[in-house]
Amino acid sequence: MSDGSNREHRLLLIAALSSVATALILIAAKTVAWLMTGSVSMLASLVDSVMDSLASLINFVAIRYSLVPADEEHRFGHGKAEALAGLGQAIFIAGSSIFLIHQSVLKLMDPTPIEASMVGIGVMVVSIALTFGLLMIQRYVVKQTGSTAIEADSLHYLSDLAVNVGIIAVLAVSSFGWLWLDGAVGLLIALFILRSAWHIASESSQLLLDREMPADVRNRIGAIVASHPDALGFHDLRTRQSGRTCFIQLHLDMDQNLTLRVAHDLADSIESGIKQAFPGADVIIHLDPVAVGPRVPVEPPPKH
Repeated sequence: MSDGSNREHRLLLIAALSSVATALILIAAKTVAWLMTGSVSMLASLVDSVMDSLASLINFVAIRYSLVPADEEHRFGHGKAEALAGLGQAIFIAGSSIFLIHQSVLKLMDPTPIEASMVGIGVMVVSIALTFGLLMIQRYVVKQTGSTAIEADSLHYLSDLAVNVGIIAVLAVSSFGWLWLDGAVGLLIALFILRSAWHIASESSQLLLDREMPADVRNRIGAIVASHPDALGFHDLRTRQSGRTCFIQLHLDMDQNLTLRVAHDLADSIESGIKQAFPGADVIIHLDPVAVGPRVPVEPPPKH
């Protein structure tokens, strides 16, 4: 395994373990705060953190499995384990949002005062600081590795920042008698979490279904092919993403009169250019001979 791959593996494991550790710390702190305040918004945040911990554990297992090299039974590697992890996250997150919708509606129907609001505010401030630190780690790892599972986890923690700010606002104004606000914010958080679950499920499903990579990726591949004068064109371009590996296949048109050596070198040059643009890509190029008419020499302009 190359040094670059070892570094990617270390970064992925660090991000996954950091996510698990952060979620467990927040669960402990928010449990105490919820028991002291009785706030349904705090309960929503606690349930969200429990879902985060389960999702992070799923991520950790999936990432460890996705890093297993390709073998006889999995010739394309194990990268799709990350997409499966994202789908599992979506299911857990959707379940938590349904539970929170139920609790929030009950709170709206029978609002009760919030106790020890300053304790809850303190826990939320700590939660924001820890979440922000984790997001910085995850963003760096996603930029370096392109991990689908870490990106899905990061998306959910990003939404937590807005949620925590909302809970602080609820706890701060609870002393003014706005008891209905606790249930209303809890309901908004639940709907926000449900939206995140839909987004993660949609992205993960598309990866499992081998969706084509974005148009800008395909255009970049076309520009690399066009930069070689002996390449007459290409067709049947197919792309897909599996974990951190993108698979690229295309048919390359070239003059049928080229020697095998020249044709092979041309394909190798284009393949190298694509791999340079997309490190770690698995590239397959099929050569198609094309009949090219004789070249007509260009006569020099007449002298005056």
